[in-house]
Amino acid sequence: MDVRVRKPGRSTSVFVVVLAYASLASLWILLSDRVMALLVSDPAMLVQVSMGKGWFFVAMTSVLLYFLVRRLVDQLTAAHERQLEHQREQKQPPPMLVAIANSSTDAIFAKDEEGRYLLINTAASRFIGKPPEDVLGHDDRAIFPPEQAAFIMAVDRRVRETRQPETNEEALLTREGARVFLATKGPLLDAQGRVFGTFGISRDITERKAAEVALHDNRERLRLLVDHAPAALAMFDREMRYLEVSRRWRDDYMLGDQDVIGRSHYEVFPGIPEYWKAMHRRGLAGEILSADEDAFTRADGSVQWLRWELRPWREADGTVGGIVLFSEEISKRKLAEQELKHRNEELERFNRAAIDRELRMIELKRQVNGLAQALGQRPPYDLSFTELPKGEGQ
Repeated sequence: MDVRVRKPGRSTSVFVVVLAYASLASLWILLSDRVMALLVSDPAMLVQVSMGKGWFFVAMTSVLLYFLVRRLVDQLTAAHERQLEHQREQKQPPPMLVAIANSSTDAIFAKDEEGRYLLINTAASRFIGKPPEDVLGHDDRAIFPPEQAAFIMAVDRRVRETRQPETNEEALLTREGARVFLATKGPLLDAQGRVFGTFGISRDITERKAAEVALHDNRERLRLLVDHAPAALAMFDREMRYLEVSRRWRDDYMLGDQDVIGRSHYEVFPGIPEYWKAMHRRGLAGEILSADEDAFTRADGSVQWLRWELRPWREADGTVGGIVLFSEEISKRKLAEQELKHRNEELERFNRAAIDRELRMIELKRQVNGLAQALGQRPPYDLSFTELPKGEGQ
């Protein structure tokens, strides 16, 4: 759309004024000189009359020129106003476009090259808190606080200059409070490709933005909780890829600083027994599993003893999204238990050997006492401690 003002008929009107002036001047000079020659014969008087005639001509032509120029200016001004009104009407959006825009819940607007609103739909009007008639024809400085208006107008100006659409997040203070909009703006082009304004579509994403911030905060808290949990903890998706892993898990399973997030658990630990994989599949099917002690033979042949628990975690729709594994490294406790058992077994063997030896000694002493009694001698050994008190054993 060509918005430049052109004043039609200007050259023609000027030519008419000049022609009228030239005609009048020519007639005046021709006729007035002849009349003066007939009426005045004295040369001195003729000079005086000629000067008067000249001043009279200047006065008359000045008055005539004033009315002619004023008429011309009025005509040009009226034509200019008509053309401006026509251009304003051309810039006004058609009723169908206004109806479509008003049916949208997104804020839709259009501005001219000076940033003045040409179109504003119902949603945008609601956010601004002003009816469309109070917004149309004004720029953002009449609507928003100075800093916000400067920011919005700077974006509009950049869009017009670059002729490229942009999508930005805009935090604005509206009648409904502080809101965040995802605003897409682009240049308005006429039939000749000239920029004559900007258009914009803004979607209120305040709730979505708040949800994103809350989700980020929750993830950060979860990450800190997992990372600093006193137990070894790892979270997996349905493909057994790591989603989160605690520092204790890294330490217990000697992972060091390697990045395991996104990697398969079976890639990180290729020697996982098949029965553990079966446990994982059962967990992904929704079961909760645990073991007080379990042996894990590492690739180097060493054995780790673990106490573990496996729980499924669920998506928002209730489906299983993966599993969480909690484990405790109990190898030291298991070794201590095994050592204690071994020592008890040794002590039991020693105790049994000592008892057998003592029983043999008692039997030999009984035999010696029996031989002494047979020879009429006093038994040399007191074995009364082996006899039950009277009344016992009956």
